[in-house]
Amino acid sequence: MATISQLMRRIERVNIADISVESLQETKTDYLDWQKEQLDQGKKKTGGNITPFYKPATIAIKKRKGQPTDRVTLKDTGFYYDSLYMVIQKSMRTLATVSSDPKSKWLLQKYTGNIMGLGGVYKRGYVSDLRPVFQQKVNNALKLQPE
Repeated sequence: MATISQLMRRIERVNIADISVESLQETKTDYLDWQKEQLDQGKKKTGGNITPFYKPATIAIKKRKGQPTDRVTLKDTGFYYDSLYMVIQKSMRTLATVSSDPKSKWLLQKYTGNIMGLGGVYKRGYVSDLRPVFQQKVNNALKLQPE
């Protein structure tokens, strides 16, 4: 068991920014899964629906493919979802979802901002995935035994 002064010295040496980035990197698959689920449910990070809704021609195509037509999912072949990745900018303390799909810029313009990034239940879900990873890293850095 550490004394209070030993624990204080450990705390002073912990780099929370580094631990945060490591935790985010370790859970990026979880983050992207939540992002894809949010998109599949037709939700922006603000909680609103992705709009404008599909045009009748697109609805007909999606029906033939057996895809949802009651919401905008931005999913046709799955390539867009597969092209998503997480960018962590430690210096700016930001996290972003971006796409390598060439049509990404067009989709973001058509469906306005706020379609990328997590909000609501999706953000809470990701935080519940992230929290134990972060806590374990802090415990390790402080040389604490898990409860």
